[in-house]
Amino acid sequence: MDDALNDAELNDFQVRCFNAPLQSSEIEDVKTVVQQKVPEGINSNGLTFPGFMFIHSMFLRKGHPETLWAVLRDFGYDNDLKLKDEFLPVPAKIAPDQSVELTGEAVEFLNGIFRLLDTDKDRALRPAEVDKLFCTAPKSPWNDAPYSDAAERTDMGYISLNGFLSQWAFMTLLDPQCSLANLIYIGYSGNPAAALRVTRRRSVDRKKQATGRNVFQCYVFGSKNAGKSALLDALLRRPFSNSYTPTTVEKFAANGIDLIGGTRKTLVLREIPESEVLKVLSNQDYLAACDVAVFVYDSSDEYSWKKSRELLEKVAGQGDLTGYRFPCLLIAAKDDLTPYPRAVQDSVKATQELGIEAPIHVSMKLGDSSNVYNKIVSAAEHPHLSIPETEIGKKRKQYHRIVQNSLIFASVGTAIAVVGLAACRAYAVKRNSST
Repeated sequence: MDDALNDAELNDFQVRCFNAPLQSSEIEDVKTVVQQKVPEGINSNGLTFPGFMFIHSMFLRKGHPETLWAVLRDFGYDNDLKLKDEFLPVPAKIAPDQSVELTGEAVEFLNGIFRLLDTDKDRALRPAEVDKLFCTAPKSPWNDAPYSDAAERTDMGYISLNGFLSQWAFMTLLDPQCSLANLIYIGYSGNPAAALRVTRRRSVDRKKQATGRNVFQCYVFGSKNAGKSALLDALLRRPFSNSYTPTTVEKFAANGIDLIGGTRKTLVLREIPESEVLKVLSNQDYLAACDVAVFVYDSSDEYSWKKSRELLEKVAGQGDLTGYRFPCLLIAAKDDLTPYPRAVQDSVKATQELGIEAPIHVSMKLGDSSNVYNKIVSAAEHPHLSIPETEIGKKRKQYHRIVQNSLIFASVGTAIAVVGLAACRAYAVKRNSST
């Protein structure tokens, strides 16, 4: 062990990692450059460790990190290399009803990365181009659920710019630490602390009747076969499918929504299977991440309607109990079918009792979405509206009203007592002075 690579050993290393031998003249050129830049990088035995590190840092500086990754992976460091937590300054959420988003600086960086990878300028990335994006990361986070099937793709299966940016926004919402780590892996060189931001609490947004969020998470509830998955597929511009596959685990879909005035928001739909509702509601903070909820029902099926209304009252009631209240919308799916006999009367009665808007009628089979995604985003942008009046909520309001009235009565009683006491003292003083 002489702590150096001689010419033969350096050539063996090159062949092992890159399957391409070096010519003698190339080896001499490398050693000359190292000698000039790092004198201690070369000794009488060959290339030393400082010289070896200089070569690889040079590849990084010249924008070829894949060279270093090829070496690391060849020596067994495949997917275990990752940034330590202390290098990931993810902004902390103070309350569960806050969220984390990409900043404008991070979005601008991602736009540039997309243009760099989109060599054929078709505004879409092929699988090979996405693989190249994450070639400097331990692995692609988009190969696994929930990201593998949550973004818009072209007919060829390529990810569009809209899908690309929505995927990053979705990943940041769900796992900010993973998002920040991968931003750095793919070359983000700015201050990591400037890549993400924490939103204001939704409870504060509700009081101020406005929100500054750019990403909205919508929970999708409904009975089986009501049309929930079709709602997600249509958001991703996927063709309607007549076949029914029950959803057994949560599914996601994320896409950008263009609004009036030229602004764009990212909408994340989160489908909750009917069988999982009780389980998820047992988690007190589960609804904290919900900006808006929709309750989908098959407009031709009375049972589906009753189940969706039951779910709405259950979810909204839980929101009243936990304090995580949010707008709720009813979606009458399968509008191409004949509605059940009392559909109109039932929906009118329910919306009047709950104090929310009339159901939005859609038919994904006919491609008639009734602008439903813009309406969902609009509801999320007005967090103080479309909140159902549940029995739990009414009782809580009544209780607070009684407490408030009691306090007012107590305050008035105290004031009267103080005035009376003052009058008695004044009378006593006057009487004493007259005698």
